[in-house]
Amino acid sequence: MINPGRLTAEEYVDYRGVVGPKRQLWENNGWSIRGQDNGVDYLFWGSPYFIQGIPGASYLPEQIALNQTLLITHDASAPNELVDNDFIAVGWDRVDYLSWDKAEVGQQGSSVIWQFPGRTYAASPPSWSISGSHAQVGTDVSIDLIAKPMWFTDPNEGFDQRADRWWIANGSASGQIWTEDQTLTITNAHAVHERHIHCGTSHDPISLLSGRGVVWFIVSGEGITCAVLARPFKKTAWAQLTLNGQTIEVKDDAITFTTERTWLDPATEMVIGQTWRVVVRHPGGQVEFRIQAKARAYYLWNFLVDGKTMLYWWLCTASATLSGNGPDERIEGLVAEAHLNRTFYRRHVGR
Repeated sequence: MINPGRLTAEEYVDYRGVVGPKRQLWENNGWSIRGQDNGVDYLFWGSPYFIQGIPGASYLPEQIALNQTLLITHDASAPNELVDNDFIAVGWDRVDYLSWDKAEVGQQGSSVIWQFPGRTYAASPPSWSISGSHAQVGTDVSIDLIAKPMWFTDPNEGFDQRADRWWIANGSASGQIWTEDQTLTITNAHAVHERHIHCGTSHDPISLLSGRGVVWFIVSGEGITCAVLARPFKKTAWAQLTLNGQTIEVKDDAITFTTERTWLDPATEMVIGQTWRVVVRHPGGQVEFRIQAKARAYYLWNFLVDGKTMLYWWLCTASATLSGNGPDERIEGLVAEAHLNRTFYRRHVGR
């Protein structure tokens, strides 16, 4: 069992009771799960959120809870080309917003439970679970940590030093996800967790996600997993790479990515990426990933005062070339996902 280090169940107690009336609040507690079952590729993302805005800041002045479900399923034997696929993406439209009193967070034994209408998230690191049905997507999934959590903020600093806490965790998922049309058996699927908390007044997604926004690439397969996060506008990037049981973390200039082919989405008339080259350099060499999108989903963030951001998710396949000591090694048949969140519209006042 992987030691979660400083990540304890107490990190999942929510901040509604401590944020106060003078600070914004953003917090989530989400998991993506990417795998294959019986000829079907799938990508699931589920996350509860609490958001508070205050007058004069970047979130709309309201208190809302969100219950998000995203699911893409696709023929695993389909050609490696992006297509105009159907998908489920429920939670971010204003009709789906909930009041804070519709959700409960509390400790039960060694776990912290987030109970939202239809879905429950339980955290007891190094294990988690997702259960219940929301947006006509049922879940009964258990997740175990496979590498130490990667922190983007200092875990030793509380909110008296800074206004945010942020980490991800790579895991292995098992169980079932189902809809009216199909049941997916989840067996050792790659799962990635994000717990992200902002509890101040300076978080401004419209400015922060300008240009190329924030980009995620996640790749997994036999003997290798990699999670990459990049903020090109701020020239920052992080990667956690696990090769044959050894986990390596690198930052910034050690990571590059290039969009090699684009696609005109007929549903949105937006030109989006569909193939990428991602290079992660580490002390023993480098890994070059070639990532191909096959299906996508999208939605908007509607809770912002000065605009909206567009979020795209891609279900992908990938290959990897490992360079370092000895001849290059190429690994085919990897599963992957990509995610983009960038400013789509900025409110203009005057000139």
